[in-house]
Amino acid sequence: MEIKKNLLRNEKKSYLRISIGVLFFIISIWWISLKIRKEQEISLFDWLYFGIFTLNGISHSIAGFGFRIEELFGKAFILINKEKISMKAKALEKEQTVFWSEIEKINYNLNKLHVHKTDNTTLTFNLSEIDYAFKNEIKEFIKSIATEKQIIAAL
Repeated sequence: MEIKKNLLRNEKKSYLRISIGVLFFIISIWWISLKIRKEQEISLFDWLYFGIFTLNGISHSIAGFGFRIEELFGKAFILINKEKISMKAKALEKEQTVFWSEIEKINYNLNKLHVHKTDNTTLTFNLSEIDYAFKNEIKEFIKSIATEKQIIAAL
């Protein structure tokens, strides 16, 4: 038995965001084509304007189709099983993992799970981004595994 959850929320498809993205993209193309049609020199400002509006249009369109931009940079998850506790709270953060064989005791205090390891180091899992019901599920699951493995757990 294990707890495994993707911490990145799923986005709903949004036609408004798709429309905004397409509009930004059209404006960026229109800006450059207007300069070409008037036979004006395309300055650095024009290229920056084109690039920013194009990237803005692409990001709005991607989000409008229900994809999370953060997923391009990594995953955010929590995994608790009988072998280890592993968590990556945000896409750009480092993954934290501790094996049950390395744990001496576990404390929970102010949305933080403090894991005291046998080598006298402490690993802190920040649970502040997780909703209350899932946090309680995590605490109960950890408490059950800790009692099974005879680890002190003050949750």
